[in-house]
This record gives sequence, C-alpha cells and structure tokens, in this order.
Amino acid sequence: MATGIITPDGQGCERNALWNGAESAEKRKDARTAREWVLALPAELTDAQRQELTERFSRSLAERFGVAVDFAIHRPGKEGDQRNHHAHVLTTTRQVSHDASGALVFGDKAQPEQSDAQLRKQGIEKGAVLVEEVRALWEMQANAALEAAGEAIRIDRRSLKARGIDRTPTVHLGPSVTALERRGRRTDGGNLNRAIEQDNEQKAALTAEIIDLQAERERRAREEAGFIAEWNAYLRARKPDLLDFDGLRKHAADELAGGEVRLRQGIVKDTPEYAQKTKEIREMEARITEESRSLMYAERWRDDCEEEISEWSARVGFFARLRPPPEIREKKEQAEQARTNIRQTSGILSGLKATLELAKKLFKEWFLAEVNSPKLDDRWRYRSLALDGIKRECDDKLAEERAARAKARQMEDLRLHREAEAIRKVRLEQEAQQQKSQVGERKQKVEPPPLSSSAPDPEDDFEDDWDDSPSFGM
Repeated sequence: MATGIITPDGQGCERNALWNGAESAEKRKDARTAREWVLALPAELTDAQRQELTERFSRSLAERFGVAVDFAIHRPGKEGDQRNHHAHVLTTTRQVSHDASGALVFGDKAQPEQSDAQLRKQGIEKGAVLVEEVRALWEMQANAALEAAGEAIRIDRRSLKARGIDRTPTVHLGPSVTALERRGRRTDGGNLNRAIEQDNEQKAALTAEIIDLQAERERRAREEAGFIAEWNAYLRARKPDLLDFDGLRKHAADELAGGEVRLRQGIVKDTPEYAQKTKEIREMEARITEESRSLMYAERWRDDCEEEISEWSARVGFFARLRPPPEIREKKEQAEQARTNIRQTSGILSGLKATLELAKKLFKEWFLAEVNSPKLDDRWRYRSLALDGIKRECDDKLAEERAARAKARQMEDLRLHREAEAIRKVRLEQEAQQQKSQVGERKQKVEPPPLSSSAPDPEDDFEDDWDDSPSFGM
C-alpha cells in the first residue's frame, strides 16, 4: 500500500497535523472535515504507474480547489477480484495553505462544499457540475496513463445509456453481501447480478461481432492509407530513378533487410528536413575545401616571393641589400600581402571547421531523435509493407524486361536465320549453275568430231575425171 499527502503549494505536511488542524478549524460538531473520492485504478498498469496516476490526480485536485489531499492505494484482497486495484483519496473541506512559519492555515470552504446558491454567484450552476468536472479529469488522466503504457483499453465516465450500450447495470451488493458471496454463499442480490451478467454476455457477444467488424474495417482503412502514403513518399524521394527497377529493387531489399531501425532511418532520410540539413553541411564542407585551396595558393605565393628575395640577397652585397631594386621591393610587399591573406584565411577556416563540427553534432542528435520518435511507430510498419510491394512490382517489371529482351533476341535470331537461309539458297543456286556449266564444258571436250563419208553425194555436181579410152597394151 502506498500513501501520500499533497498540498496546493507543494510543501506537504504530516498526516496528524493535517487532520487535527481540519478538526480544529470546524466549529460545529456535525461539520464535515473531509470528502472521500474512491478511484478504480486500471489493473493493466504496474504498481509504479498506478501510484504515479494517483499522485497526478491528487495534485490536480489540490491545485484546482486549493485543498490538501491524503491518498492511500490498496491492492486487491486475497479472496477478492485480483483486478480490484483502488485508491482512497481524502480532500479537506477547507482550503489549505502555509504561513510564514510553515504552519498549516485552514481558510474558507472549498467549492465542492459550498451550496448551489454560493456556486451560482461564482458562475457555477450547481455542485453536480463540479462532480462531473472531477470525473472528466479522472477519465482524461487515467486514459493518458493507459495510452502511455501502450494499452488499448480506455475508461469512460458516461453511463451505459449515455454511451448507447444496450447492457443492464448490475445492482450494488454492499460490503456484507459481497463478503458472503466471496465465501461461496449464494444471495438474492448475487443471483440477480449473475442473471444480469449472463444476459449482458449474450448481448455483448453480438455487439462485439459488430464492433470487431467495424474495428477491422477501420484498421484496414488506416493500413491502406498508411501503405499508400509510404509508397508515394518513397517513390517521390526517388523520382529521377523511377525507371531503374533494378536499383529500386536493390535499395528496397537492403532497407527491408535492415529491419525496423533501417526502415525508420529511411523514412527520416526521405524528409525535406533531412535533405535541407545535409545540403547545408555539404555546402559548409565545400566552403572549407575552397578556403583550404585559397590558403594553399597564398602559402605558395608567399614561398615563391620569399625564395626570389632570398636568391637576390645571396647574389648581392651588404650595401645593395640596404637599397633593393623596385622589383625586390614589390616582391617583399607581395610576400607581406600573402602572409596577411594566410592569417585571414586561417581564421576563417578555424571558424568554419568549428561550425561544421557543431552542425554535424546537432544533425546527429536530430537524426537519432527523429528515428526514435513515436510518430514513426506506425509508419515504419507501413513502409515495410510498401517496400515489399515495390520490390514485388520491380520483380514483375524486371521479368517483363527480361521477357521482352528474350523475345527481341528470338526475333533477331529468326531474322538472322532467315537471312542466312536466303544467302545459302542463293549460293546453292549459284553452285548448281556453276556445276551445270562445268558439266557442259567437259562434254564438249570428251565427244569426238563426226566422221566424214568417201562416197560422193549423188547430189554433188562434179566432173567425171575417169578416162574411158582403151589403154595401150590391152
């Protein structure tokens, strides 16, 4: 059990002194010295979180009404409901302060103890308005504590009817009947409550199905909106590379492989603030590079001038050095100007480097704070879904490109094949023609010339040369 006392001025006091003083401040025997508020503390919180919530609520009461608050936190009993964490909060009926010596001073009655007529003079319609204000304060602070603890459950100060819940309220049993029920004794009030609870469970089961369906629709709508937003944000940050599907896929896969931390970092890196801050740092680095180059040129200029002056001094005598020629005097002036430039540039460089170091430190702190910000708790999950979708789409696009390239290669191979076939056909025809010509030539060489006949052609017209006269000696 945890206890504590809180006063409006935050000084605190001893419990005996507080309540003895409250008794002494009242003149009537039947005067009320304290008002009790019973808080049902959320069982979902830890002991430390419940104590912090009780202290915050008590401090709010003390500051709102100017009263002292004495609170005690109780754990559930061994035989009772183990969710029954509660706190008893006692507030003084009079406003409390401390005098110069530190002693308690009890003043006028606080607003919750005043009559409706007194409250109307202060612009408050009636005391019930203050009670509703306190109930609203508790609802707000309890729900804030549940949200901070990561719990989805919330409390609602409104009645079942005001909330539109079709559920019958149970009857109040009181401490004696509750004690009997805890010991296993059945009572009329307990039986009635059990019947009411059974009926409410049946109603709740039907209502839960409707609520769950609506909640699921809302959850899906939120996830779809978050998914689309992260998809667009990711692609918008990489607008110049939208057609580089291989690069997009690789970047998305690398970010997904890095887990939650890498996804959070990716979200921050895609923001305009990140781009602006990194741009400023790059500009500062470029300025440092430029000033360093100027310093190098100034040092080289100084060294060249001093070298020429040294060479001249080595060539001439003592008296000549007392009255140097104009060109040497000019070199000395240039060397001095170079030294001045070196001092100025060195100062500028030192300031720029210090500024750059501070800027990088602040940038790192900002980046880590943004990466770990609760506002990215949902976004990194949506980004994970978006990157997975982008990776799949890139895979599809790359597959289409590969298929298109393969088809183009097939068409090119087919074209080349047809051209080769046409060329081969022409060559075959040419070879066939050549072979035919060669065969004809060989035939002409092998065949003999036609034989000539000795018998005269009867149709030939020629002179008969035979001598038909008898020969001598016959």
